[in-house]
Amino acid sequence: MNSENPKFVPYGGLPDTIHEIATYGVTKTRLSFGQLFVLGFIAASYLSFATTLSIVAGAGVETPGIQKLVMGLVFPIGLISLVIGGGEMWTGTAMNAPVAGMTGRVAWKAVLYTLIGSYAGNFVGGFFCAWLLIKGSNVIVGPGYTNEVWAQLLHKISLMKSSLTFSQAFWRAFACVWLVDLAVYLSFRSKETVGKFFLIWFPTATFFTIGLEHSVVNMFLIPAGIMAGAEITWGQFLFYNQLPVTLGNAAAGAVCLGLGYWYSAGMPLLKNSDAAKGGKYEDYFNTHPDYVHGDNGYLMKTIGATLGVIVMFTLLCPGVGSLIAYFFLEGLPDVKSVVPAAEGGFSIFGEPIIVIAYFTVLSAVAARIWRRT
Repeated sequence: MNSENPKFVPYGGLPDTIHEIATYGVTKTRLSFGQLFVLGFIAASYLSFATTLSIVAGAGVETPGIQKLVMGLVFPIGLISLVIGGGEMWTGTAMNAPVAGMTGRVAWKAVLYTLIGSYAGNFVGGFFCAWLLIKGSNVIVGPGYTNEVWAQLLHKISLMKSSLTFSQAFWRAFACVWLVDLAVYLSFRSKETVGKFFLIWFPTATFFTIGLEHSVVNMFLIPAGIMAGAEITWGQFLFYNQLPVTLGNAAAGAVCLGLGYWYSAGMPLLKNSDAAKGGKYEDYFNTHPDYVHGDNGYLMKTIGATLGVIVMFTLLCPGVGSLIAYFFLEGLPDVKSVVPAAEGGFSIFGEPIIVIAYFTVLSAVAARIWRRT
């Protein structure tokens, strides 16, 4: 292999999908705030109805594993509806919009704008559906065709989600959107509606059956639990669940799916973008006439921009909202219950970081040796 002129050969089939995702991401960043908000409202509604269906279908099943499986199998109708029918779920945008930024097609501030707009619509949509199904129509509780076990299951799930530690909520959210955005990514790999249906179904059913944390689902589920009488405050909902879950969801969507597949596609970069001016990247292997491929310097800048957007978005949305809820309604939160104890902090965060660093260094050394052979 020639070390003086290395060529990044992308994994088969990825470049075309990445170009399509980037185009889709650009479209999202050009929507008005009103469009983002309405589409976010619609998406949250579909997920809210699907979550309610899963509770109604699974509440009467006594075997825990079978109950979770039943709930997981019926839930994907929500994600299928919004992907095929149209809707703006911010967790999907957490993959699509950053890819548009990575390819140099939009500015990173446009990525941040898109995430905030869709998140706002999702939140209001989830809250409205919680009122609609709990207070307005009494589907779960109240007079009419309801069942006591439905309310019990709703209380149990919402209390559990609000009682997780920061690290538990973060990592469950991370794993969740790794699967959810895999479903969204797979939908780009098929042009047939039936194919999209099944490709979305299985990763989505997996996350819901396992019991992972999805912020948009929780925007409906926990407020519904509060309205149904669960002993949870709004500050607890925002601070203990939405804050870490949003951070974990955003990290998985932008890094594991967006950055991971963009890198594996050869880091495609639009020729006429600001990042590619001067012909700096013209020597790289190219699979599309309008694209060149970035180098390691551009990769480092992209990683920094991606992480910056994730942190800024999380601080602006659930972060500010949770602090407002506490300061004006409930007083300061108990931070000690969120931050892991000193003796457990290393095992929760330190060990994974060391393992990741070890394999990163090992891979880098192996790559250098390979290029010299």
